[in-house]
Amino acid sequence: MKRRINMFLIAAIAFIAFGGAVARADGMLIPGPWPPPRPIIEIEPMFHIKYHRVNVAINDQTVKTSVDQVFKSESRNEMEATYLFPLPEEAAINEFSMDVDGHDVKGRLLDKDEARRIYEGIVRHRKDPALLEYVGRGMFRASVYPIPAHGEKRISISYNELARARGEQTYRYVYPLSTEKFSTQNIDSVSVHVVIKTTNPLKNIYSPSHAISIRWHGNKEAEVSYEISNARPDRDFELYYSVSRDDVGITLLTDYSAADGGFFLLLASPNVDTGKNADPKDVIFVLDRTGSMSGDKISQARDALKFCLRSLNAKDRFNVIPFNEAPDPMFKSLESASSENINRAVDNVGSIDALGGTNIDEALRAALKFKSGSDRPTYILFLTDGLPTVGVTDYETILKTARDGSNKNTRLFVFGVGYDVNAHLLDKLSSQNHGTSEYVKPNEDIEVKVSDMFRMISSPALTEVAIDFGKMGAFDIVPTQYPDLFKGTQLIVAGRFRHTGRTTVKMTGTASGRDREFTLEQKIGDDDRSSFIPSLWASRRIGVLLDEIRLHGQNKELVDEVVRLSKRYGIITEYTSFLVEEPETRVLSAPAAEAALSARVSDNVVAASKNESGSWAVNQSVNNSKMKFSAAPMTQVQTYFDREGKTVEINNVQNISGLAFFNDKGQWTDSRYNEDITIIKIKPYSDAQFALIKAIPELAPLFAQGDRVLIVIGKTAILTDPKGDEKLSDDQIEQFKKDKAKLL
Repeated sequence: MKRRINMFLIAAIAFIAFGGAVARADGMLIPGPWPPPRPIIEIEPMFHIKYHRVNVAINDQTVKTSVDQVFKSESRNEMEATYLFPLPEEAAINEFSMDVDGHDVKGRLLDKDEARRIYEGIVRHRKDPALLEYVGRGMFRASVYPIPAHGEKRISISYNELARARGEQTYRYVYPLSTEKFSTQNIDSVSVHVVIKTTNPLKNIYSPSHAISIRWHGNKEAEVSYEISNARPDRDFELYYSVSRDDVGITLLTDYSAADGGFFLLLASPNVDTGKNADPKDVIFVLDRTGSMSGDKISQARDALKFCLRSLNAKDRFNVIPFNEAPDPMFKSLESASSENINRAVDNVGSIDALGGTNIDEALRAALKFKSGSDRPTYILFLTDGLPTVGVTDYETILKTARDGSNKNTRLFVFGVGYDVNAHLLDKLSSQNHGTSEYVKPNEDIEVKVSDMFRMISSPALTEVAIDFGKMGAFDIVPTQYPDLFKGTQLIVAGRFRHTGRTTVKMTGTASGRDREFTLEQKIGDDDRSSFIPSLWASRRIGVLLDEIRLHGQNKELVDEVVRLSKRYGIITEYTSFLVEEPETRVLSAPAAEAALSARVSDNVVAASKNESGSWAVNQSVNNSKMKFSAAPMTQVQTYFDREGKTVEINNVQNISGLAFFNDKGQWTDSRYNEDITIIKIKPYSDAQFALIKAIPELAPLFAQGDRVLIVIGKTAILTDPKGDEKLSDDQIEQFKKDKAKLL
């Protein structure tokens, strides 16, 4: 059935209907010329996107972005359309070009005021909140004709800008890619490819938004890639990169607000020449060869061990200790990683069979006898699939064996295979000996897990790492114990700080037997914003707190902090999922209600922690590790493993500009809201809403979540509601502007 409708409305409908074409920096095709020559047009399905490719060339701070999109028309008729391209936030565009099917097309850059009128008009008529976040942006506009019936139109654009400096010798690039809220169908292919070339050596490359792959081409060039198929991207692509002449480059990113104080993220990366000048190390492989390891397990373990042996560096020393009821070292002493010794070890590994019981205590004692007495780091890779059944079986005694037998250079990396392991014991063994624990679940490949870990630790660059944050007053730092820094890897440290101003961050450690020191001098401003940092810090902090409670017993202060952080930042764990399911438990502020929340979480954690082995114990450890070592803030869909190992999805919590919102029966509610806060209702898409966005631009992405959004500003909350006010008084607007600091 056909209808006739105002051209402005059809433009707005098309704004949504053509799928992934509508994103912040994605081009938008709107049917017809702009402005419309007549008020009436037939409605038909419009456009969708086949693919969306972004290529970015960065030379020091100069950036050229090239976008290639193919739009497919769903119309039965030949069409004319207007192409709109929202300009990236904070980008200083000095050149903009457009190509349609191989032909140059002229367009015009619109300033923010002119673009605002277009955006506001579309929002008012279409009544789609997602478009609100564009208000206040500039725009590029061009006419596209003809678009054949059911045909395709390839549109390419390119623009130049300067990457924004953040901190000392650190730069930020953003390509807005959040199309999910607009798309009616998935895009076949989405890719972002970035080539970075710098005059000074590149050090830290970090994306807080996407899982990127990095290929290094020497110290001054790298390729960064992100690609996904049959999907609707829902987050802006964000990339930080830094340069430094030091052997270890330090990057410090900060976020400060008057309401919450300061948060920081420290990144540290050594030179990328992983195959050159690697510090020598001692490696001891300890392999459980008991009867339960028979079949695929022992076969995969042998393959993993062969890979690790062949990956040793020439200056390394090593030994291999298979064990069951007793350890059976392959060599009487640590042997050099010569070709001859590695070949001997590989041959011997191929004959390892699986039988007998599990003597973990003796295996650890045997490994620790080979630890180095020099400054060389000693890495013990300990793999087991069972509980201690032979010899000493008391867990505290086994922990004492490892603690007494190690020294400051000993690192213990533990692999638990399957669910018949004591996760508490393995986690404590690794944490008290400066290592980590990994779990290989049933149907997962041992070889992949072990080889990935060994690849990471193969080239130590700095051991015994310590960090002094200078005058910034750092606290609540995670991790609490810094791991060694390896070439080809990146150390990520998050925390809070009390003081702004200039500070000197000092990182010290040992490299090649010598004490080394690396410094970064930086001014920290009270207007620095990297809104992803608080939720990233909170996730890591919750992981650390839950591990402390799980492994060392209940502590009311720690439980209270888990509840507070989970509510404030919207980070949901298996112990706090009721915060999503029962909104009334979240918004009550009375002390008795807060105490009830903590008691409920405490009961959940205590009950779960009684499972020291089995699937639930392993999955608790995996969940906590995921949070403790998270490299990016939470996504729109959070996940964790339940007691059976099944993935649980939480998709009604999101973090926007550092604030958490819970979806309560269709209303997005600010996590800071409680029953003591006064609510003022305004009508969505009204003069009141646009006046607030103009006065406080930070509100735009918050309002863009939906028709019903509750946002806390100081002691008042704004709620968009169809029965709300059309306008706010000048005095109300001014008061909200004064309370802006309490918003973010």
